[in-house]
Order: sequence, then C-alpha cells, then structure tokens
Amino acid sequence: MGGISFVLLVVLPTMMVGLYYAFLAADQYAVKVRFAVRSTTPAIGSSFLNSLGIGSGTSITDTYMVVEYIHSRNILKEISEKLGLRQRYLKPSQDLYAKLPDDTSDERFLDYWKSMVDVGLDHTSHIITVKVFAFSPEDARDIADAIVAASERMINDISKRAQQDAVRYAEREVAKAEARLREIRKRFLKFRNRNQQLDPAKQAQVQVGIIGRLEEELVKLKAKLDEARRFLSDNAPSVIFLKNRISAIKKQIALEKKKLGSSSPRKNIAPSLSNVLSEYEELVVEREFAEKLYLTALSGLEQAQLLANRQQRYLATFERPYVPDEALYPKRLRNTAFVFISLMLIWGIGVLMLQSIRDRI
Repeated sequence: MGGISFVLLVVLPTMMVGLYYAFLAADQYAVKVRFAVRSTTPAIGSSFLNSLGIGSGTSITDTYMVVEYIHSRNILKEISEKLGLRQRYLKPSQDLYAKLPDDTSDERFLDYWKSMVDVGLDHTSHIITVKVFAFSPEDARDIADAIVAASERMINDISKRAQQDAVRYAEREVAKAEARLREIRKRFLKFRNRNQQLDPAKQAQVQVGIIGRLEEELVKLKAKLDEARRFLSDNAPSVIFLKNRISAIKKQIALEKKKLGSSSPRKNIAPSLSNVLSEYEELVVEREFAEKLYLTALSGLEQAQLLANRQQRYLATFERPYVPDEALYPKRLRNTAFVFISLMLIWGIGVLMLQSIRDRI
C-alpha cells in the first residue's frame, strides 16, 4: 500500500513536472537593471518652493513612487502600446503555464506583468533593482529599456507639474505683494497731501531745534534781567523791556511745543506734529515691510521660472539593460527537485498520521 501511494503521490507527479520542464517549459531570459532617482538642482533658500518640493535634493518619496509605478496599470498600458506586450508574451504556444493566456482581461494581464517584472528597493541606498523576464533576449532588453524610459518620464511629469504650480504660486504672491505696496504708496500720498509735509521726521527735528534756540535765548535774557535788577528798579525801561522780551519768548516756546505735541487734540485744529510723526512712522514701517515682501516674492518668482526650464529629476542608471546570451530560467532541475522533496515530505507526514491512527484503533 505504501509503495503504491508513494508512486501515485510522489513519483508520478514528479515525473510529470520533470517532463514539463524537459519538453514544454519555454526558456525565459532575465535582464536586470539598477538605477536611482537623482536631482540636478541644489537646495535653495526659498521656503515656499521647498514646501512644494521644488529646489530640494533627492526625494525618497520619488523613489517609492517609481517602485509603485513599475507595477501599475499606467506603465503597463504605456509599454503595451509601444512594444505590443501581449504578442511578446504569447510567443511560447506550447508552454501553457508560463505564457500569457489568450483573451486575458486587463486585471489578469496586470497580475501576469507583476509576475514577469520583479522590483526591489535597497532602503539604505535607495537603489531600485528591476528584473525583467521574457521569452527572448531582445524582448527582455526592450521591456527593461521601456521601463526605465517610462519611469523617467513619470518623474519628469510630476516634477514639471510641481514646477508649474510653483511658478503660478510665485506669480500670485508677486501680485499680492505688488498690490499691497501700491496701496501703501497711495496712503503715503494721501498723508502728504493732508498734512502738507513730505517728511514729518525732518519737520520735527526743525521744530525741536527752534524750541532749543528759543530756550537758549530765554536763559540768556533771564540772566540779563537778574543782572539789571541789581542796579535798576523794576520800573526801569530796560528792565521792563527784558520782562516783555522774556514773556514773549515764553509764549513762543509754549506755542512751538504745542505744535510739536498736544495731549488733547480738538476738532477743527490741525493735528500735532507728534501725532503726524507717529502716523508717518507707521506708514514707513508698513512700506518697508511691503517692499521687502515684494522683493522676496519677486526673487521666488525668478527662481521658480529658472527651475521650470530645467530637468530636476532623472534616473541615474548604472546597470543598463543588455541582451542576455543565455536563458537562466526556469530552473528545471531545482524546481523538479523541490517538487519531489515537497511531495515526499507531504507523503511521509500522511503515512505517519495514518499509521498513528491505525495503532490507536
């Protein structure tokens, strides 16, 4: 019983697998290509460009995108239209197991594509390794070339869209900064027309200078008055003149100080110089900020336009596709031996379980 089951369950299936690999299995040629996503653009100091992914160095995200893209429906459609993949994978008519089945749906064709194209990623160096299987050496080489070209086009398209987004964003920022600067300049013009002053800061300096000179003259007149009172009475003409002169200067100083600043402004009275100066300084700060913002936005636009004319991402292919001179797959002896050992293990376990059950009965 054991011998018959061994022949039926182990020997015969192994012989069938061996015959398949010996006479029916089609030769498969493998082409390996290795590349990495690299950038030609150094990092630049533009925050909004960096936030859009423009101007940064090699992107790890781009590498993962390429890995996923190689097993996607989009690249399969693109390469199929270019190379006629279905006809290439239908060639070994005798190998029904390995070839692409006739009238295969798009979903099953995608699964078949994933089985014929192996993609690996080194997470340390971010190097992508693609292994392509085909039934002729030229087909394997052509498909590998097409995968590299399609992947690079995908990266360039994504990079181009990001560049265009950056240019549009920079143009909007320049327009906003320009409108803000124009509005500040209009407010400056209204301020000067209303106050009839080009530069209140200089006017304040002149006003302070006038007050300083008046106070200096007041000190001198007071000294003269004290000296005159030592020899003359208060009714003396020179003493009266000095008193009147001092009183007039005091009034002039009070008037000038009132022009310079008033703590209680009233209607129909011109605003004090301190209020005018305060408003002017606020406008100056806003204008300087608007000018810096405009220059920054203009610089960002120039950088975005410069980068839009350059290729930022490319595939650095250091192991290029080649035409293999030997079919290394399928591994006929290894696969046959694997089937034999697996079936023998399953058969042995089954026999032991059966024997254990019989012993208990």
